[in-house]
Amino acid sequence: PNPYNGKMAGHRDYDPFWQTAQDLDFCIGFHEGGASGMPTVGVDRFESRGAKHIISHTMEMMLVAMSVIWDGVCDRYPSIRIAFLESGGGWIAPWLDRMDRHFDDKGFNDSGLSMRPSELFQRNCWISFEPVEGSLNVLADYIGADKILWATDYPHPDGFFPGAPNMIADRPELSDATKAQVLGGGAMKFYGIN
Repeated sequence: PNPYNGKMAGHRDYDPFWQTAQDLDFCIGFHEGGASGMPTVGVDRFESRGAKHIISHTMEMMLVAMSVIWDGVCDRYPSIRIAFLESGGGWIAPWLDRMDRHFDDKGFNDSGLSMRPSELFQRNCWISFEPVEGSLNVLADYIGADKILWATDYPHPDGFFPGAPNMIADRPELSDATKAQVLGGGAMKFYGIN
């Protein structure tokens, strides 16, 4: 998600990439790597590894989500599929709400978009959630359970965690339909598996 050559992913210079991804029916996933050597927002403000990890993964994902939505990638390439991965998912609702409010305010809407950012997200985007996130049921209602990809390697330091599916399946606040979408339906839709 970090800027490359000083440009965010939504920059027009990357249109050939987006056009090719759409033409080949590829889905694109963004994943932060806090020690990538790329410019990383906010890590210069903290010393601890934990703080830098919290900031880099979530804030860089927020910025790339804004770039591909607000800068028009999703608008220009209506069948592109984009996922925002391993950054938690709870931030997407207020982020879409903020973009929508700026879209609706003609004094701030310099996007040139043909529809609201939340509508573009619904058409083109997915987000991953970690099984322990408390906002999963609220966000499933807000963005739709079919827009959720769950992080299967939770917790990350241990690699794949066999208990992760049960951490979702055993959540009493989720309906069976929501669980089915979170555990597989969203991923099938993202990857174009029928």
